[in-house]
Amino acid sequence: MNRSLFAAAFLLPVFGFAATVFDPGAGPVALRVNQSDNRQQSVTASESPDGRPMLHAKWNCAAANYLEFSLSQPVALPEFRDGELAVDVFVPDNAAIGKFNLRVTDSQGETLQYQLPNDQLKPGRQTIRCRLTDTNRNSWGAQKNGKIDFPARVTGMSIDFNRKEGDGELWIGKVDFTPTAFDAGELLADTATAPVIVGQAAARGQSATVEEAGGRQALRLNWDAAKARWLEFSFRNPLPPIDEFDSARFDVELLIPENFEGRRVNLRLADKSGETFQFALPTEGLTPGWHTVQLRISKSGAPNRGVWGGDQNRQLDFPVRVSGISVDYPAGSGAGTVALGTIRIAR
Repeated sequence: MNRSLFAAAFLLPVFGFAATVFDPGAGPVALRVNQSDNRQQSVTASESPDGRPMLHAKWNCAAANYLEFSLSQPVALPEFRDGELAVDVFVPDNAAIGKFNLRVTDSQGETLQYQLPNDQLKPGRQTIRCRLTDTNRNSWGAQKNGKIDFPARVTGMSIDFNRKEGDGELWIGKVDFTPTAFDAGELLADTATAPVIVGQAAARGQSATVEEAGGRQALRLNWDAAKARWLEFSFRNPLPPIDEFDSARFDVELLIPENFEGRRVNLRLADKSGETFQFALPTEGLTPGWHTVQLRISKSGAPNRGVWGGDQNRQLDFPVRVSGISVDYPAGSGAGTVALGTIRIAR
């Protein structure tokens, strides 16, 4: 097994903007090359022949017919129907490359393999571009339906060889994915105008105020971790009811500050019986600035951060409403803050 550290930058969902899968010039990330010793293969941090930081994949064609590596920290993709993948590569002369693939694993454990266009693999430096869609029959694993069930993550890449002898190599640089923008969905709340109630705000050293944040009006949450380990608020006036759905995507705008101390930001839904379902938003790896964070929820509910109250049947009894937001943070982490914008739903 070969483990190497590479540079990477991670961006999470923002409509119509690039999500960087990895970038060898940005910061370290761990990779694992499958059966590297037995297959006489490696992927290491290096420089391309023209002097740029890239990943250097090397292999012996006689020892195996393909190379595969996985990201130890898979990178979340924004939800998409289609979009453009851009991969920076340096291809040597007479490269022994049959196929060059990106792998995406969805929420059901199915891995979909996308082949990059071979006709773009010319000697020298270039950026390979191709379209990705949310369907692909080249897949394996649980619930093999050939469709991405979001959320999904890029989990690795593979290279198939086009000959059975000699050595091969390829340099891989920055990998970006830019989803085609689609309907942002129905507005449920603009937290800059929807009044909220913070539970036990005074006793817990917490506040929620509308102010300018990141160039716009937003709801600023502040806390003191010495007095409590979470902040929670509910909307003073009920938000619009949400009719029954099989699956729905909730989009929450967050302004992440420098040195964000929050462990989790959670969305809360309440059903018609008053039962509350709490879901953690995928905030890991968010960089400072505004982000539209996407969370897909199925009809069954299946909350990942708890359920309480109401009839306690652990099923979403429609109609449901977004009832509030909570933020968890480590004890003793000091003062913290995060700002919220709009909350939307798309089916």
